[in-house]
Amino acid sequence: MSGPDDARRVSRVLRRTGLGYPRGVLGEETVRLAEALDGPGHAALDLDALVGAAAAALWPELRASTEAALHRHLATAAGEEAEDLRAALAWAATPDPVNPLARALAVRAAQELAAAVARATEAMRTAEQAIAQGGESGAVAAARAVGVMAMELLDLDPEDYAPEVVAYVDAGEDAAALDELARSTGDDETREWARSAVRAVAPPEAPAAAAAVGVLAAGDPPEDPAEDAVWVPTVLALVEEAFERSLADQRSADG
Repeated sequence: MSGPDDARRVSRVLRRTGLGYPRGVLGEETVRLAEALDGPGHAALDLDALVGAAAAALWPELRASTEAALHRHLATAAGEEAEDLRAALAWAATPDPVNPLARALAVRAAQELAAAVARATEAMRTAEQAIAQGGESGAVAAARAVGVMAMELLDLDPEDYAPEVVAYVDAGEDAAALDELARSTGDDETREWARSAVRAVAPPEAPAAAAAVGVLAAGDPPEDPAEDAVWVPTVLALVEEAFERSLADQRSADG
């Protein structure tokens, strides 16, 4: 059993290290926990069982990488931080998922997933009126919503695609450059995941958006990423986010 001291210690470790689980490894157990954390009416016992199931599903696969990451952080830590990390390493050394670290990581993964679903849902709500009106503006709104949703739900980071984004900008940001950007970033597995992720979000308060997203994400991804109605908007969303970060950094540097 863990107590409040353990909970505070593992909270400090997660805050200082930024440890977390990649979105791509999360299974149905974490999805169910995310839904519970994001919804009302769940008894503490139900949540405890959901946390335990998510931790049990994730810990066997991710324990070793978590332990390795903690060792890297410990190499440069001192004082209370080092003490916290040594305690976390003791938890990371056990294959039993019933420990504070495994459970806290499962909860963090579910919380981050719930937040991503909320942002994806908001993107659909924002686009609902334009999509319902139809026409070219509706089609553009649907594509933009799909791109934002996929980026959020897959937890894509523009920094991971920095060379491809730079190449896109250097090539003039025209249609041919966009095709190359889609092809250089769109592996089959990620594109299939993007389609299934956006299809899973269908808020009843945004029926037109849900229907449009369903059409864009229907079926398997095409062989050519440049013809993928989900992936092309996704890379455009990544480029836009990269530009926004660059402008924010510039404003910060300018004081």
